Amino acid sequence: MLVMAMSPSRPIGLPRTPRARRMRGFTLIELMTTLGILIILLTIAAPQMRPLIALVQLRAASYDLTADLMLARSEALKRATTVSISPRSAGSWSTGWSVTATGVTEVLSQRNALGSAISASTAPTSVTFDVSGRLANASGTVRFNLTDGQSNARCISLDPSGRPKTSTSPCPT
Repeated sequence: MLVMAMSPSRPIGLPRTPRARRMRGFTLIELMTTLGILIILLTIAAPQMRPLIALVQLRAASYDLTADLMLARSEALKRATTVSISPRSAGSWSTGWSVTATGVTEVLSQRNALGSAISASTAPTSVTFDVSGRLANASGTVRFNLTDGQSNARCISLDPSGRPKTSTSPCPT
């Protein structure tokens, strides 16, 4: 029987010379060249990404506001008390908002300021849900119009029943 011995110190396919073992990996010049090319490509691509970033910030802001409106409505039903959502600074929803249970003055949720390009217009001073989950301080539809400074907009509307609906177009006037 013939037994073939394999050399455990050398992986299969590599030459036996000591210089070949040292030449694995990248040299510093190759790494710096690759990083230079990557920086040039990112410099060219970054301005093209601004509209996409603004759109993502707009979408995130509308999702956050819709989620907090649904939270306020469900907490009003669950706690059998009025729950309000109001901007952090008077009249400016762009600075963030908080959801507060009015019976115990407990803050249920807080949001920080919206992205730098996001602005909220046609928004009420505050929204209050009564114990049945309906809008307490509105007779008709309440709307929030969010824009990103580009041509994108989101409209969040609350009908008198308190259910939020989101559309990807500006709010009707």
